[in-house]
Amino acid sequence: MNEILDNITNWVKLEKIDDIVLYENYYKTRNLFQSELNKFMIETKDSLLTAVIGEVGNNSYDHNLGNWKDIVGIIFVYDYANKTIILADRGQGIKETLSKVKNDIQTDEQAINIALTEIISGRAPEQRGNGLKFVSKIIKMKNWYLYLQSGKGSIEISNSNAHFMTKPDYIHGCLAVIKY
Repeated sequence: MNEILDNITNWVKLEKIDDIVLYENYYKTRNLFQSELNKFMIETKDSLLTAVIGEVGNNSYDHNLGNWKDIVGIIFVYDYANKTIILADRGQGIKETLSKVKNDIQTDEQAINIALTEIISGRAPEQRGNGLKFVSKIIKMKNWYLYLQSGKGSIEISNSNAHFMTKPDYIHGCLAVIKY
């Protein structure tokens, strides 16, 4: 799984994708992603885990509609043996999404902190903005692990503790790793 994560991380770090090399687990549309997520739920029978994955994955489609950097869709990889899920997109990222409704966001780390702690939506005027708070709450409640990076900002939730960080490498869109 580490090699797969390294490949996906390199994919979201690329400045531009010219020759699009897609992964077997690449889902161009929400319908394809949802179909694969349903298979995952049938196998695991874990509705909370499926809801967390669905929230993160659906955000990629919801917040990038018409604003994808260079390729539409997400990568969704899961490994039952290692209880690990990876989700990645090459969208506009959390800071750019939230900056449309809150223009004083300075850093990617600040944007991730806002996304996980404040009721705010990059889809204003829609009354939304609870999704990543739900994800954080469930990850902590179940004592799972989450790593989420967008731009240079990241959060790691482990043992119910959250650590916000600035990373040296910029990624395009979002990368999430969930261990359950």
